Amino acid sequence: MFRLSQKADYGLILLSSLAKLHSVAGLHSRSEVKAISGGHSGSVTDSSEIHPRGEVKAMSGLHPGGVNQAGYVSISSVAARHKLSPKFLSQIARELKEAGILKSKEGVSGGYNLAKKPREIKIIDVLNVLEGKFFEGRCFEEEGKCICGAGIIWKDMKNQVEAVLGGKSVADLVKSKPNS
Repeated sequence: MFRLSQKADYGLILLSSLAKLHSVAGLHSRSEVKAISGGHSGSVTDSSEIHPRGEVKAMSGLHPGGVNQAGYVSISSVAARHKLSPKFLSQIARELKEAGILKSKEGVSGGYNLAKKPREIKIIDVLNVLEGKFFEGRCFEEEGKCICGAGIIWKDMKNQVEAVLGGKSVADLVKSKPNS
């Protein structure tokens, strides 16, 4: 059976929320926000529009309060939107930041954002950070001796799971629409 912890689930929710901002607004940096908004920094959400004066106006928030002027999202806004524990989500965000998947900024205009484009962040890398090794046991060790007789089956399964997860990125989380 393949199980993911609540930690992995929360981490994927956080990353998909941040990826939606990239895919909908196409924003990757503060300079891109300024370029789109004609030099003005505004609040950009999943349903934003550019007005003639160069302002970015939020129509409905992906996150309460949207993205701040620096392009970062607060953990509390993601947690509130998805009814998650902000404390636990903050711990997960720190782990993803330490792994180079997220970047952060402190202060009033602080929060978290993706450190790379969504298509460059592989799901397997995220899960390895949050879950550790997927497959453990004698059958999976390089020099391990399989005594159950199913070692070839388990290694084949491991290779297939790693191939699928290694071929999927955070951008794929935004494309798929569960329960729709």
